[in-house]
This record gives sequence, structure tokens and C-alpha cells, in this order.
Amino acid sequence: MKHSLLLLLVFSLVPLSAARAATSSDILAETARTAQEGSTHVANFWWLPPEYWVDTAKELELPAPEQAKVERLFKDYVIIAVVDADLTDKMKPRLASIGEIVKRSRFSRGGETLDVLREVNPEVSKLVPTLVYLLRASLGPLGEGLRLLPLPNVDPKGTPRLTATDPGELALEFRFTEMGPVHEFRWHAPLTAVAGARKCPKGGEPVEASWSYCPWHGQKLEPAKP
Repeated sequence: MKHSLLLLLVFSLVPLSAARAATSSDILAETARTAQEGSTHVANFWWLPPEYWVDTAKELELPAPEQAKVERLFKDYVIIAVVDADLTDKMKPRLASIGEIVKRSRFSRGGETLDVLREVNPEVSKLVPTLVYLLRASLGPLGEGLRLLPLPNVDPKGTPRLTATDPGELALEFRFTEMGPVHEFRWHAPLTAVAGARKCPKGGEPVEASWSYCPWHGQKLEPAKP
């Protein structure tokens, strides 16, 4: 229980602000999702959109050619980061493998089923270990259990179908065990961390970038502008 609360706090206390550019931590805070069964089994998920990888490359001060490569290559994928940990033995948590997580997960984008890819561009594979360092390090001992699930993200013309700046939806159905209950999660874009916070034109209340209407006044909202 202590570990699950820690993971929740790490990515729920980062304030989002329209006054500054998004950071990788802002995106993680907004896309974090958690499932828990009992007091010892917890799974944490993050949607890492293309913008997350671009921001991380900048924060790590990678050479300009490498940053350009990240921006060009990572738009081809929807990448989900997962830590599935059984904390029954607190001294040695059992961390699920990629195969176990894939078997228990069902992804869809706008109603279209997405299968986890077995292979990605070799250049992406080379860049990931460096780029994922910040997230893995923030998880402490559980960082060794971080798994990345790549999903396809481009149409036949090579245009990204899901980004942090355009309207879209990603859904996940996850089970801890084959016969266990289903935990459902959804990510809605655009992300406030990237597109910026907005206010209801009538009451001034803050609203999420992905909302079409103010939930308090029913006021139609203008599309978010990154």
C-alpha cells in the first residue's frame, strides 16, 4: 500500500500551468493512471505521447540532430509505460514482465483495437534507454520494473493519429489475473499540459484542454491551442 501511494504522489503533485511550456513531468502527472487490487498488487500506467519524448530530449540536452530524430521517429508510436508490482514481499517486489502485461491488456484508439508491436524502428530502440531514464529514476527501486508497450500510431499516409495536441482518445482494459475484474482507463487529448489550461468564458472556472463544454455552465468551449 505504501509503495502504491508513493507512485500516486510522485505524479499527482506537479502543478500544471499555461504560463510556461510543458515539461515531461507535467505530461506524466496528467497521464498517470493507477489500478490496485487488495493492499499489495498495484499497476501504474502512463501514456507517453510524442511530445513527451521531444520534451525529454530537450531536458536531457541531447545534441540537436538527436532531438530532431526524436521528433521525427516517435510520432509513429503510441507508447504506454507500465509498472505492475506485487508487493506481497516488500523486500523483493515481484515485477511483471512485458509478456504478462501485454496478455492482460487491451488497447483501443477511437474504438479501433490496437495490438502491442513486437518490433519498432531500430533507431527508436537505441534512443529509448536514454530518454526513459528520468521516469525510471523517479520510481526508485520499482524503476527496474518499468515496461514500455509500443502501439501503432500512423495512418497509411504517415500522419500521426493520436498526439497530445489534437482531439483523440486512447482506452485501456486491464486485468491483474485472467479471471479478475477489468480496470478501465481512458486518456483524452489534447492534454492540458501541452495545449495549455483554459477558462470557462462565462464563469472563469479552469477547464481541461480536452473538454468541449464547461461542466458548470454548459458553455461551448473554443478548441485548445498549443
